Amino acid sequence: MTDLSSFPLLQAMGWALLHSLWQGLLLVLLAATALWLARRRSAELRYAIAFTTLGLLVLTFAGTLIWVSAGGEPLSTANAVLITPMGEGGSFGGWVFRLHAIFGLWIPWLFLAWFLGFSFRLVQMGHAMTWLYGPCLNSLQPPPVEWLTRFEALRARTRVQIPVRLGLSDRVDSLVVLGWLKPVVLVPAAALLVLSPEALEALLAHELAHVRRGDFLANLVQTLAEALLFYHPAVWWLSRRIRQEREHCCDDAAVNTCGDPILYASALVGLEELRSRSNLIPDLAPAASGGHLMLRIQRLLRPHPTHATGSPVAAFIPALLLATALGLTTLSATTTPKPATRVSDPVEMDFKKIRVKHQPDAPAYPPEAKAQRIQGTVVVVVVIDAQGKVQDAKAISGPPELHACAVGYAKIWEFEPVKVKGKPVPARFKLTMPFRLR
Repeated sequence: MTDLSSFPLLQAMGWALLHSLWQGLLLVLLAATALWLARRRSAELRYAIAFTTLGLLVLTFAGTLIWVSAGGEPLSTANAVLITPMGEGGSFGGWVFRLHAIFGLWIPWLFLAWFLGFSFRLVQMGHAMTWLYGPCLNSLQPPPVEWLTRFEALRARTRVQIPVRLGLSDRVDSLVVLGWLKPVVLVPAAALLVLSPEALEALLAHELAHVRRGDFLANLVQTLAEALLFYHPAVWWLSRRIRQEREHCCDDAAVNTCGDPILYASALVGLEELRSRSNLIPDLAPAASGGHLMLRIQRLLRPHPTHATGSPVAAFIPALLLATALGLTTLSATTTPKPATRVSDPVEMDFKKIRVKHQPDAPAYPPEAKAQRIQGTVVVVVVIDAQGKVQDAKAISGPPELHACAVGYAKIWEFEPVKVKGKPVPARFKLTMPFRLR
């Protein structure tokens, strides 16, 4: 059976996913601070901050993947095994190596879990695109001639340079923009009967603002980022904020066009009453009904912008729980040794408690494993006698092609005697050996 840890790209992807947890948390905390400072500034500025942060999160993930793949991981060497006393002291380096030992065996499964989730999100995107450009677009019907004239005049007023089609559809329950180079604005057929011409024109101004800003393409890029980093709470919060600020930007543009915030707010209420059911339009298509309706209306009618009262800290609870679990796991690896039941039994020890007398130079990389680009982390159980001499060594995990090298290397180490109540005793502990190739 193939050892998943022997695939370098899989290992690199797994570590990039793990590193993205703290990277995303740091970036989104900075973004939350910047958004709070810009709370009384324009929606365009807040949108730029949120969207840029999401882009930086993706670029950081990609950069980490490239860095680890190129051998930039702190545990990498050119063509040799890197063995570091992971238990010595409380340094950051020792903590990193302990973390590597704890999670190294789970990295392949972390990658597989991400791959399944990413594939599911891609299938969702494909289904949404199929619906938008299939039944939704095929149901397009020509609007009345007078509305075509009004729409062209409105397009000129809103400074939209590219041609935009207008059509009626019975497959949508809100105004929707489809496409980027050849955009189409879909209007529910019932909207012509329920909404006043002025209210519908204000809503069309909102959709034309989406066209002018290129929001369909931006929304598609955002959805791809959400699929790539679907597991991260920071992405959930950022995406919600991006969509909220995007709607605020278009609301401001619509009010500037129609000149009456009360008229536009009533148009939003009328559109909401028109909708037969929620969430009919996929997130891939910018719609006039997007965002929190009451928040948008309050923002339009109040002199100062308002925001949802929910704290972004709530989105970070899973990450905080994960950090707590990591801390408890690390602490559990440094517990005190268990007393031996008999004098002849080796005492179970953590490697952090073992004092190294002599650490030999790292051995050469096994030629066959090097030729096949086999990498991985080997865990060796070492037994030493009361004098600190290695009596036995056995590999218990990692690529089988690297076991012999790891065991042979472990046997030439020298350790200080382990003492229990002042008396030297045999001891058993685990030695973790990361094998990396550039």
